Amino acid sequence: MEQSCQDNIKPQKIAIVGAGPSGFYCALWILEEFKKLNFNNFVLDIFDKSQALRTILPTGNQRCNLTNATDDIEDFIKNYPRGKKFLYSIFSRHFNYDSIEFFNKLGIATYIQKDKRIFPKSNSSKEVKDKMFEGLKKYKNYHLIHKKINSKDELKNYDRIIISTGSRNCENLIRSFNQPLIPFKKSLCALVVKDFIYPKGVKLKALNYEQDYGHESEFIFTDKGISGPLAFKISSIKSRDDFPYSIEIELFKIEKIKDLIKQNPKKSITTIVSMLIPKTIAKIITDNSTISASNVSDDELKKYSKLNLTIISSSDTGEIVNSGGVDLKYLDKNCKSKINDNLWFCGEVLDIDGFCGGFNLQNCWSTGFVVAKDVVSSIIEKEK
Repeated sequence: MEQSCQDNIKPQKIAIVGAGPSGFYCALWILEEFKKLNFNNFVLDIFDKSQALRTILPTGNQRCNLTNATDDIEDFIKNYPRGKKFLYSIFSRHFNYDSIEFFNKLGIATYIQKDKRIFPKSNSSKEVKDKMFEGLKKYKNYHLIHKKINSKDELKNYDRIIISTGSRNCENLIRSFNQPLIPFKKSLCALVVKDFIYPKGVKLKALNYEQDYGHESEFIFTDKGISGPLAFKISSIKSRDDFPYSIEIELFKIEKIKDLIKQNPKKSITTIVSMLIPKTIAKIITDNSTISASNVSDDELKKYSKLNLTIISSSDTGEIVNSGGVDLKYLDKNCKSKINDNLWFCGEVLDIDGFCGGFNLQNCWSTGFVVAKDVVSSIIEKEK
């Protein structure tokens, strides 16, 4: 559309509420799409109660795990306990390689770890934040506004509204639109164990989770329970479960300990178990028994091979995202509300959450892009 056709038309006002990863990414794509179309008859206001992109700084231990290099969409979406079906369509339009290309154009070089996590070569989330800000400054027609939006009434003058607040303290705003919301619950966090007796700082690996989680089967004992990749994934999968709930962690195979007993029949069961797991844990599991391992029954060996833990609460440590959010049943394939005109949602405000490894940020990038394209298309179609 030529600019001369736009001169006498009222500018389209777009509000983005939340300047975190998804909202900022969405803004960059809106501005870029309008630039490609030579369309300037719009105003984009980006609201945030605090500093834009502040939430990206702690991601990936301040290294910013941008995404994951898993190249098959079906394999990729297996890393989301919630939102798989919805994301398939989203990722078919904007996937990890699209996001990496975008960041490369911003001047952010990347590399892939052995576990397929993708980071900026600088290993700095601050660089990602700075480069995204530099990218924004190339455009016009936008305003960054430090203000918390609490209700739809504060947005009544806007033609298009995008909610990208993340998953914290946004319930009142969403409910003001009467948009159905799945309650938020903590995920990707450490877990508190009932009657905890294990020594802090000891690391272990769970065999029964290796097939499902791969390298994510490691965990560490804290002062109150367990933390580390395995704990985070368990907390994610079971985030909708009520406390307390029980988990069983297999530490070694029965066949393995039987082989060791055959080779060392006179050694105590505590000594044998100590060959497979840290001695401090072996002593607790076996009650520091001096009984000859060859005299221990199969039932006892099975008991020693597993940790049975009762989880009584989540902890305030870990990656900590939230499961829950805007109910996907009431959104179309472009993340647009089916019950509110000209309202979109993107990022972690959606009822989508993934495991550690760059999956939550990819949700932000992809949904942000899809929303941007749809918002721009809706305005261009109207202006024709």
